[in-house]
Amino acid sequence: MVGSCKYPDDFKHFDYVNPDAPKGGILKEVRSGSFDSLNPFVGKGVIPDYLFQLHSSLMVRSLDEPYSMYPMIAESLEYADDYSWAIFNINPKAKFSDGSPIISRDLLFSFNIYKQSSSLFIKNLYKDIGEPELLGTHRIRFPITTPSRKAISLLAYLRVLSEKYWSTQNFSDKHLYSFVTSGPYTLLSVKPGHSVIYQRLNNFWAADLPVNKGRYNFSRIRVDFLRDRHAAFEGFKAGEFDIYVEPDVRLWHQAYDFPALKKQQVIRETIEFTYPKGMSGWVFNQRQPRFQNTVLRKALAMALDFDWINEKLLYGDYQQFTSFFTGTTLTAQGLPKGEELELLTVLNDKLPKEIFTEEASSSHTRKEDRRSEQKKVIALLKVAGYQLKDGKMINIETSKPLNIKLLTTDSKQERLLLPFKKNLASVGVELRIVTLDQSQFRDRVRNFNFDLVDWHFFQSVYPGSELYNTWSSEMAMEKRSGNVAGVEHSAIDALLSKLTTAERYEDLVPICRALDRILTHSHYVIPKWYSNKSYLSYWKHLHHPPMKDLFWLDLNNWWFQP
Repeated sequence: MVGSCKYPDDFKHFDYVNPDAPKGGILKEVRSGSFDSLNPFVGKGVIPDYLFQLHSSLMVRSLDEPYSMYPMIAESLEYADDYSWAIFNINPKAKFSDGSPIISRDLLFSFNIYKQSSSLFIKNLYKDIGEPELLGTHRIRFPITTPSRKAISLLAYLRVLSEKYWSTQNFSDKHLYSFVTSGPYTLLSVKPGHSVIYQRLNNFWAADLPVNKGRYNFSRIRVDFLRDRHAAFEGFKAGEFDIYVEPDVRLWHQAYDFPALKKQQVIRETIEFTYPKGMSGWVFNQRQPRFQNTVLRKALAMALDFDWINEKLLYGDYQQFTSFFTGTTLTAQGLPKGEELELLTVLNDKLPKEIFTEEASSSHTRKEDRRSEQKKVIALLKVAGYQLKDGKMINIETSKPLNIKLLTTDSKQERLLLPFKKNLASVGVELRIVTLDQSQFRDRVRNFNFDLVDWHFFQSVYPGSELYNTWSSEMAMEKRSGNVAGVEHSAIDALLSKLTTAERYEDLVPICRALDRILTHSHYVIPKWYSNKSYLSYWKHLHHPPMKDLFWLDLNNWWFQP
């Protein structure tokens, strides 16, 4: 998808695995929170980690390339020069966990049930695919109504379900029980909300394929769910869990002095991964008339003093997001030029002039004089229709004070939010922080019941139709859609239309940069911060191959060895 493939046709295994890794042992992991669903396809409830790997895809993406895919269930792929169709040839050896063969009818069934009954996100992934045609027991053709390379890659990601099993089930159910799988693991046991145990298939048909060699080494994977991160960390220190990824840089610097670490029974590592960071931030709900005011959104974003938070609370380890395509060449930079400028010029009547005169950036860094910054925020709020009266910021037309509720699932966020809350209070704006469990949080977001919400926008190296679910006007009022902000913008819609038909990566770059520029200038999000580092600690019976220059962490490449 990007550049050329690193691995030749006859490669034996990926470079980042140990092909001789021993099989066996249990990987014990922990998460804070809970889960209430084992169906990852319908967008209902909260699912546990590792669930998707129960269902294998047609092809597999490597971890040490920007975006290349290699055969898994499909042993080969054919496609038109203009990307108007794709044919997948299924490996005749492919089997489900019950021993039944994987054939093209299963792929046809999987595709149809995703288009009919899956989440809005998955439905939108395949909206540009026509009715598949069976060409044989192991051969199937997909017509692509809006041809693009990305459409083919999304088909290659398709997880294969057993028609024999799922045709007798209610696909929309949460399925809190075991089922037939197409991946290397099956469900061994489930305690809803508390724990899930996966069992590796000893006779997994694809174990020795190049994409799987040296992977899926644990006989079992157990994931326990505890009430909060503190309990999870205490369990890890006591040896109840094997690995802990520390999300709080303060604790990484202050809390890692327990006995097992001093005895070198626990290993600490700081590793950098190169995956696109996307964007994290506090998202405004555009469905509320007050937040349709761009100047208001900009003013509130200016009240965030990231530099102070980074220096005082984050040990200087973080950077503020300035793009929705962070970590890629798709990031808008400087002033628009070349093909990006041409795209924006065509949309000129739908865009503010600042798009063409101000450099792309969403960051608001600390200046020497905080009081001057305060005055700028107050001045912008006045332009937005508010005035400071008796210490409160009041809407001039309605006389209502500017009070905002911010939803989050992380109680530890409050420590980082307090400086922002204080800065807002200094200009008469009340910020109330509401911490919910994951189930309540998702329900509120999916039903658009929020003012501001703590959210992360994931990003691909090669974006495509998935962005339609996140930013298109059509999805703005669709409950459970990815358009959390409720954005309705004709210029964004026009760029999304071009994005889904881009034939080459080079064609994609100016489109994404133009989209990024509109998104950042629109201030739909108050950008948070990110680090390129991941903080890992694990008990020494876990081992892993070198992880330099990988896109993301994948524990399936690790192994157990006392």
